[in-house]
Amino acid sequence: MSKGFDAVAFMRRRREEIDREDEGLTWEERVRKTRELLRNDPLWLYLKDRLAEPVTLEPTVVSDKPR
Repeated sequence: MSKGFDAVAFMRRRREEIDREDEGLTWEERVRKTRELLRNDPLWLYLKDRLAEPVTLEPTVVSDKPR
């Protein structure tokens, strides 16, 4: 069975592309570039102000004593 999309390979290739694009930029320039790219990104605009609901789980008690 073949995979239709390899997310790990995609991310590695994209990281390498970004590294080449950003070669020679200072950290501040990279931050500025990222902020500018996100400024008009529809997905970012949709997600940026969302807050995750806190997870409230009852504590789990584990015992090695048989019931």
